[in-house]
Amino acid sequence: MKKKHKRLIITSGILLFLSCAIFFILTTLKENISFFYTVSEAVALPNSQKSIRVGGMVVENSVTRNDSEVVFRVTDFNQSVMVKYQGILPPMFSEKSGIVVQGKMINSETFLADTVFAKHDENYMPKVSKRKSPVT
Repeated sequence: MKKKHKRLIITSGILLFLSCAIFFILTTLKENISFFYTVSEAVALPNSQKSIRVGGMVVENSVTRNDSEVVFRVTDFNQSVMVKYQGILPPMFSEKSGIVVQGKMINSETFLADTVFAKHDENYMPKVSKRKSPVT
């Protein structure tokens, strides 16, 4: 066999191996990656019983708390939707902050959330504790 043919076979084998590895990695990641829709995209979706994620900003002065239910509006600055959620909100939840809610669209104006995730940027810093450190 010529040297040229050996190189071609080795190169083909390496490319085949890399292709298989990339395929298996992407197949595995597909199960763990979860994307979210903007509010405008979620409103345009046909109504189904499929659980989706919707991301946006909490509208200022829209949060109302009843006995066990929290109702607030989420916007993407084009459209907004009312979100109903029963449960404990994450500590970083606040008005004018980014969130992702997971649940079902009841109609084009109401979203029934199962889970609320608070978003933060990459520069997140926890609140500084007011406790004084012990003197050494």
